[in-house]
Amino acid sequence: MRAGLSPAPKEFVTTPGIPPPPKIALPGEAPGTATPVDWASFFGRSGPVEIEIGSGRGRFLTDEAAARPGTSFLGAEIEVEYTRIAQARAEKMGLTNVRFARLDGKSFVLARVPEASLAAIHVFFPDPWPKKRHAKRRLFEPDFVRAAARALVPGGLLRVATDNLPYFEAIREVLDAEPAIEKVPGSEAGWSSGTDYERKYEKAGRPMARGVWRRR
Repeated sequence: MRAGLSPAPKEFVTTPGIPPPPKIALPGEAPGTATPVDWASFFGRSGPVEIEIGSGRGRFLTDEAAARPGTSFLGAEIEVEYTRIAQARAEKMGLTNVRFARLDGKSFVLARVPEASLAAIHVFFPDPWPKKRHAKRRLFEPDFVRAAARALVPGGLLRVATDNLPYFEAIREVLDAEPAIEKVPGSEAGWSSGTDYERKYEKAGRPMARGVWRRR
């Protein structure tokens, strides 16, 4: 799913006019758990951790997990069916270093990811929310970028790809305004996310915008 504001999690009882809390609990945790994540306990091992916000059917992360067994990966995806498909893909491939969870990725980073605990954050084809009245729902806004930068280890990477060029300019503006991170020179080309979205859009001939920022 395109990353951005999520629909209401079904496990919470809602009150008309009052939105439910975001989904930030990992598998096995009580709903609403908001303590910092212990990555070593969650994955059952120590080592570098990377997350993808809006992992969809999991193609990117399962490919990465297969290629880099020493790194642990978490896919944050709000759509429950996509989460199931991605986890089934990982299990079919026999991967033990990647897990997928139904999470509001933005709120998860804001509330639960410890400082300097991630080697990389991947955000590919986030929902652009093109209507002006919906722009506040976008993933990339100052609070999220500040939290994402804080979550990265020094030198850790924030990788972004989108087919929406105006939105990429807005993303670039908010990322460049965050003093804790810097653009990696030449990172606009030479790599591909390998996601289902990217394969589909490249086949259709749609232009892509990519960039990588790193924590100073």
